[in-house]
Amino acid sequence: MSSEAVATCKASLQVYLADWQTVPLADVADISRGTSWGSENELREPVEDALPVLGIKNVQARLETRDLIWLRGLKPSAIASSTVQAGDILMVGSNGNPDRIGNAVQVDEPGRYLFASLLFGLRPRREVVDPDFLFQAIVAPGAQTAISDAVQGTTGLSNLKITTLRDLPIDLPPLDEQRRIAEVLRSVDEAILAADRALTQAIKVARNVMIAQLVLPRAVSDPLPDGWQVTTIGNLGKVQAGRQRAPSFIAGSVRPYLRVANVFDGFIDTSDVLEMPFTDREFAEYQLLAGDILLNEGQSIELVGRAARYEGNPSGCCFQNTLIRLRATSVNPDYAYALVRTMYAAGRFSEIASRTTSVAHLGVSRFAALLAPVPPESTQIAIADLYAALERNVVDQRACLASLRTKKEGLMSDLLSGRVRVPA
Repeated sequence: MSSEAVATCKASLQVYLADWQTVPLADVADISRGTSWGSENELREPVEDALPVLGIKNVQARLETRDLIWLRGLKPSAIASSTVQAGDILMVGSNGNPDRIGNAVQVDEPGRYLFASLLFGLRPRREVVDPDFLFQAIVAPGAQTAISDAVQGTTGLSNLKITTLRDLPIDLPPLDEQRRIAEVLRSVDEAILAADRALTQAIKVARNVMIAQLVLPRAVSDPLPDGWQVTTIGNLGKVQAGRQRAPSFIAGSVRPYLRVANVFDGFIDTSDVLEMPFTDREFAEYQLLAGDILLNEGQSIELVGRAARYEGNPSGCCFQNTLIRLRATSVNPDYAYALVRTMYAAGRFSEIASRTTSVAHLGVSRFAALLAPVPPESTQIAIADLYAALERNVVDQRACLASLRTKKEGLMSDLLSGRVRVPA
């Protein structure tokens, strides 16, 4: 395209968006940090003069108001400056995980809440900006990328400066168009919420059905259905931890290397896999084969034992020592997978994990020693088929949710930039 054609396009765009303006966030919202408190102010149960406080744990995909902390004895000025209202936006401003900085929710819960000092509170100026539009503009990929690029780190803590947030550019159409854009995006959010609930329900159904189907003994003497036996996980096949990370200069062929970060609840993500050198002997020892089951060995107690099945990689893949592999040889491999996933859902792995201050560990020996039911082969196949059907439903629901989120990102890109206008 010639320079004259580019200039013409830019001029046309300026005319097209003549009623839009780009303003700093501080022009459309009042921004502040939340309150701090001491242990003497903190309660786990509500009393008459206490107020609930929202912290980082409450800022998830949407606002979570379970497991609240209650405060009393704060100065009136602290309460006034950190009280949220309906339509306010809460954003993570400091966290040990830099990826959490910028995560935001809109407050739509009834009741009076305070917010904590590691959060930013944004109160939209309704005379110039629609609160729902502003929330969509802040959670849009462009704004989130700008926030991520501005995060600064200290030892163990990453931060976003309030001055940087105040300067965040916001593309602002007229107020009536803001409302129309917000309405379109809100309708997609409602579809996403419904899909998220459907996924949660599918996971719950799979968990409950499998726990009802599989008798999980705690002692050898526990009664089992006729024809069932009890053994240990270690007797189902080969159990081992992966290889510790090695320096890149170690001689050997470079191989993909799965970590805990690649193993999710029922699936493995290979889009961001490290590569490590392995000798031929090490590769033979730690190579993953299709059907191998991988478990999370150590992390937070809720995630210990989170498992997925490796479906194969033509280039060969190995695994880290933070993962445990089960390669079933004495039972149907699909039954072994259904069993491990059910034991995880039932909390069996978290029950036996060792705990330190910040990390829980399952451990190869404890995992291998767990009691496991072994039904007749025909029952193993029936249980495996049932679990496969339940898992397919979960996968379908997860794909539907992912598709809606992708479509919303595209809509946000079009609507919040003015490339596509929402007619009156």
